[in-house]
Order: sequence, then structure tokens, then C-alpha cells
Amino acid sequence: MQPLKNGEDGFTLVELLVVLATVGILAVLLLPAIAGTKPSSQAYQCMENQRQLMLGMQMYAQDNSDLLPPNDYPYLTAYATMSTTQKAQHKNWVVGTMEEYPDAYDAPYGIGQVSELLDPNTLLSPYITNRTVYHCPADNYIDPYAANKVHVRSYSMNSAVGTIWYSTTTMGGSNPKPVGTPVAGGWLLGSAYTSGQTTWLTYGKMTSFTRPGPANTFVFMDENPFSINDGSIAFSANATPRTYLMDYPAGNHNGSAGIAFADGHVVIHQWLDPRTYNASVIQHGNGGNGTTQQTPNDPDCFYLAGITSALR
Repeated sequence: MQPLKNGEDGFTLVELLVVLATVGILAVLLLPAIAGTKPSSQAYQCMENQRQLMLGMQMYAQDNSDLLPPNDYPYLTAYATMSTTQKAQHKNWVVGTMEEYPDAYDAPYGIGQVSELLDPNTLLSPYITNRTVYHCPADNYIDPYAANKVHVRSYSMNSAVGTIWYSTTTMGGSNPKPVGTPVAGGWLLGSAYTSGQTTWLTYGKMTSFTRPGPANTFVFMDENPFSINDGSIAFSANATPRTYLMDYPAGNHNGSAGIAFADGHVVIHQWLDPRTYNASVIQHGNGGNGTTQQTPNDPDCFYLAGITSALR
């Protein structure tokens, strides 16, 4: 390149300084917006935890003829005080309840202060050997009924996903359904629990995620610490009372929650309505019903309905 000759155009020092100053001002203006869209380190860890849970479930299915683990633990039943025989009847993807008093001894530590997350009846325990995977680092809820300890588990599984175990081994009657039958999805109608509902799909195998598809059906989610109890989180898939919440998602990540989908991808989803994640009391089984909706016109419930199940 030839040097500029006298009279040819070029940038002066003043012009260069003006350009640099403009770029600097734009950076100052844009950095806060960019920073607001970047997940925090806790959000990244939450996403990684749920990836590990999904990987554990996929490996379980590979070892069990594509069947998904059970997801029908009786939601307020404390595991720590059961007999060995009773514990064997309560096998689940995860055993124990995070329900508060009087069952809070499951919530902070479990059996002999060793978390039931690693118990052999937690059927994902051979695949997930680090119990911290079950706890969102942003879940700082202190349980006042359990020596002010944090809950050991923050995540729950879609109530339309998984198979049955407890309902067969303890309540089978004269015509029990076989172990491995898909869960009933009794809350999908959006009203009182209906054990025999056949309107909405439930998913008992990895290959059963046909509609709305594995990329659009959630499996794990952060659950609100006031509503979390068993390993299942229930939402309505019904088109009419979609604004009815049985369980509440968490909002630990600045009003967002981690959600893992059946294809293995995980997102941090921003809730639009604070009512979605601000449960003030333990809500499972005590929420609204078809005529008494808890969160009228809540747009998040339409999103949740769409990723929970689909019509048969």
C-alpha cells in the first residue's frame, strides 16, 4: 500500500477519537441488556443438573426395555420411617417427600441423615451417584420444620411421564395393572384427580413421546419449595381450565425455572405472570378446580399445558 500523498483523504486523529468514543458509549449502553440475557452460574448449574437427570433416565430406559422409571410415589408419605418391606413397595424414580411438617425429616436429610436420593429404591440412583444433582443451587429455601435445613431436592417429574409401581404393589386389587404400565396422569383434566382418564396421553417409554414430541414435552422442572412433595409435578393439559395450577414451578432464577425436555435439551424459561411461581402455601391437592381457578388468565398456564401432554 502506498502512503497517502498530500491532498488525499484520510482519517484525522480527531475523527478516530470520535469513532472510538462512539463505540465506547454504545458498549456502555448495550452491556446491561446483554448481561440481563446471560444465564447466571447458578442457572448454568441448574441446567447441567437436569441434563444429568435426563441422562440417568435415558440410561435407565436402555437397561429396562425402554420403560421409564416409576413416578407414582404417594405424595405425602414419609419414606424414612417405613419398614424394609414397605420401602420395596415404594420404588420410584426418586423416593421420599419434600412435604413439610410432619414429614419434614425426608426433606432435609432422609434416613440417618443420608439422603434417600441414593437409596436403592430410588431407581435412578445407580446412574446418578451425586445427590447434589437433585438440588438447584438457586433453591435457598430454609425448611423451618426441619432444623432450618434446605430441601435436598428441587426437581420433579411431569405427572404425565413415567410408570407405576406403588399403585400396583399396594393397591392392585383383584385385577392389578402390571408394573411398567404408564402413569394415569390424573391431574391432566384440570379438575379433581381422575385415575382412569383417557383423554390425554401419558408416557411410559422413551419411544412414547409422539405428541407433542420429545422436543416439546417436558420431563423435569424446578418446583416451588412450597408445593414440592413427591417426585411428581402436576399441571393441567385441559383446554378449558388451563389457568388451574395443582403444583407450582419455581422462579429461583429471577422469575425463571429450569425445564428439561424428553429429547434431552434444557432451557431456563422466563415466567410471564408472577402468580405462576409465587405459591404462598403448600398447594398440591388444595388448589382450585374447574370452577374455582387459582390464577385466572395466567398466560404461563397455556405454555405449561402445551408442554405437559397432548390429546390421545
